[in-house]
Amino acid sequence: MVTNSDLKIKLLDKKYPQDIKSLIKRFRREYPTNINYIRRLDKEYKIIKEKGFVKTFHRVCDLLDIIKERDTLHVLRGSAASSLVCYQLGISDIDPIKEKIPLTRFMNFCRDTQPDVDLDVPHWIRDSLISEFHEKHPGKVARISNKVMYKPKSAMREAIRKFGHRKFLPRNYKLDKIFPDPYVRKDVKKYANSLLGQQRQWSLHCGGLIVFNDKVPEDLWLKEEKKQIVLDKYDVEEQNLIKIDLLCNRGLSQLWELSDTPVANYDPYDKLASELLCRGEVLGLTQSESRTMRKCILALQPKSVYDVALALALIRPAAADGGRKAAFLRKEKNKRHIITDEDAIEYISDSVDCTMDKADYYRRGFSKQIPNVINEFMSKLENKRGSLEKSNILKELKHSPKYSYCRGHALAYGQLVWALAYWKARDPQRFWKSTLNNCHSSYRKWVHPRQSILSGNFINNKIQGTSMRQFEKTGWWDSPNFLSDEFGCQDSQGVTYFSGVVANTRTIYRYKKKLVLMSIGVDNDTFEDLIIDKRIFKGGKQWKFVEGCGLRKQQFNSDYIEVSHLL
Repeated sequence: MVTNSDLKIKLLDKKYPQDIKSLIKRFRREYPTNINYIRRLDKEYKIIKEKGFVKTFHRVCDLLDIIKERDTLHVLRGSAASSLVCYQLGISDIDPIKEKIPLTRFMNFCRDTQPDVDLDVPHWIRDSLISEFHEKHPGKVARISNKVMYKPKSAMREAIRKFGHRKFLPRNYKLDKIFPDPYVRKDVKKYANSLLGQQRQWSLHCGGLIVFNDKVPEDLWLKEEKKQIVLDKYDVEEQNLIKIDLLCNRGLSQLWELSDTPVANYDPYDKLASELLCRGEVLGLTQSESRTMRKCILALQPKSVYDVALALALIRPAAADGGRKAAFLRKEKNKRHIITDEDAIEYISDSVDCTMDKADYYRRGFSKQIPNVINEFMSKLENKRGSLEKSNILKELKHSPKYSYCRGHALAYGQLVWALAYWKARDPQRFWKSTLNNCHSSYRKWVHPRQSILSGNFINNKIQGTSMRQFEKTGWWDSPNFLSDEFGCQDSQGVTYFSGVVANTRTIYRYKKKLVLMSIGVDNDTFEDLIIDKRIFKGGKQWKFVEGCGLRKQQFNSDYIEVSHLL
């Protein structure tokens, strides 16, 4: 921590107000002397002072002090990574000047709401950190809630109970079997419809912490334990309360077991990590295991952590929607690619010739579908662009309500993936041991143990007998030769025949078709991707094995089989 900050301020000949000086005293990095850094800090100081955000940063620093005392890893998620003040305070490990990340998305002069700061920590330490934070600010800290609303399924179940049915309801129940009388069924449906949109109950927010200036008002406590309050994130934003999100990240838990080196300290151009990712070996890497992410990584052939960050941003709904991701991967030079929130802000700024701050105001208006903000933007657009240009701009902005990453968030998570790839490339045995200890997989139960066994770890399955028997009973096996002996994939006369163990499934809608995306294990360390028309897939999650045939195709360096028949 900087101890001579007052001297540094004097040397810089700056007369900062006292509350800004109090922040500077908590800087964990040396005060910069580069003019670009000083100008950026001056801008941030003005916003923090004008908007009254000083206390927000102090509260985050209080929580960070506890994290640092525990000597554990943390990752800053969200747009706060674009703040140089956050970097100087040690909240973020991303230098926004070096990485060329604009501040606007995090805070600006056109935005009055509290800046959103989200911290990720290993899952096993989060609850104890929250407890210590409570002790540091006794009676002033509370966890926020989520409003759980009635949806069609929950509303119908509640209506059935209301009308006297108290027995267990199976997943695929038939209403006419429960209530044979059609008039009763009509009343049940009417009551269920009346519940839609009403609050069902309160649930605990995954990590939202509110820090009050004084004691938490007694009427806000949800229960006698006095930990949770009857405010959700929208209430908090409306009342402009200080909120900090402290969230679990099992990828950090996984990395912590391997090394205590911060994610930002790994070589961003590490050759072994790059080669591993270029081969598509993403199993066990948090945020990167999905079929979509693997396909994106194979297409990009990442040479650095920045390529991984790009892949993470590309697969988000807003960036991928409407063929935008595919256009980027095809390297269409005549099209402006909007991948991150900052890209959207810059696009809006150029479209109506406004400041970046105002552009973020319009971006949020489109994102949250606020009519008056959208109308204001439309009037500006009308005055500056022709009908064709206007149509193209609106076509791009229609994707804004869907979720997208900001640059700082993408880079922070990219650094985590890169650090895990670093260790997987160098010490796969320890990597997979850590993965099994800490991570939940989107793949089926057998996949991670299988990879761990192949790396050299011995994992004893309590069910004795053949690999098939172990698999049938527990979902995984401890033999090294089950897949290689029983399954495979073969090309013959332009047709690919396959048989394998289902690794994961996902259903999507594409070109007005319902498709099943499936990955199967066909050999010791080999997986095949299948695309199956739902009309020929007469099964579901209960499927354990598949065999059939189809045509092998390739897209963006990724092979897949378009299935024509299943046996």
